[in-house]
Amino acid sequence: MRLNMNAGASVVSELGIYACPLCKRLLRHENGVLRCYTCSQAYPIDRGIPDFIGEELSQSSDPVLRRMAVIDRMARIYETRLWYPLVLNVYGGFHSATLAGLVSQVSRNVQSVTGRILDIACGPGTFGRRIASPSREVFGIDISGGMLRQGAVYAAKQGISHVHFARARVEALPFEDACFDATLCGGSLHLFADTVAALREMARVMKPGATLSVFTFVAGRGGVLKFRRFREWSRRNHGLHVFDLSEMEHYLTASGFMNFQPVCSGSILTFSARKQAA
Repeated sequence: MRLNMNAGASVVSELGIYACPLCKRLLRHENGVLRCYTCSQAYPIDRGIPDFIGEELSQSSDPVLRRMAVIDRMARIYETRLWYPLVLNVYGGFHSATLAGLVSQVSRNVQSVTGRILDIACGPGTFGRRIASPSREVFGIDISGGMLRQGAVYAAKQGISHVHFARARVEALPFEDACFDATLCGGSLHLFADTVAALREMARVMKPGATLSVFTFVAGRGGVLKFRRFREWSRRNHGLHVFDLSEMEHYLTASGFMNFQPVCSGSILTFSARKQAA
């Protein structure tokens, strides 16, 4: 199925995968919205991108959500030298990782997977666009409309037809239970207000045994994140949760995952895990 950005609403209707984030029942396309006939909710479609949030985030108590207008404006530089190299070198440590290396590592964890792959907090599809193929249909969700629109532009220019975008929160994913064969989460797990709630929701929509592949930050030996005071300041002012390995493994186990396989470079952590079998 090819993604036609000039007919985004009809593509959404044909996909038939999106579900109400409240009651988890499948939605129907009707007059430019996705409608739930169980709880009477309606979700708009903006330029082919469904919006399951529909609330003003600037007044949120979450510092990450309050900065959404800034994040929207960052979309055009997010994959350039003005963003990723700077963040990785400052936070992770010099030469700890590159964007290309992270994409390779995260992708390697799901290279044998076919079917549907969920890309959590996908930004402009930085990771998902690079693994989408006729045998791997990628569904990216993010809270930033600016990032999603930029991702759609990139996908169209690059002729990538097997990636789809929706605006949604990780704590309320617009999908039914057990419908994904793998999940990616590149560079965002440390920003979620409740790590366990986010991981449990990811697990809900994954099939038993499905792979979770993540890039995040750890209290390692490189970059500014090796300093405890900076980590505390970042958590207090920017909502940045820097993990340690035992903590991350505990969160995964509590959320229904097993086989934690971490790889650290400086303060950069990539890992894979699997959803526990039923």
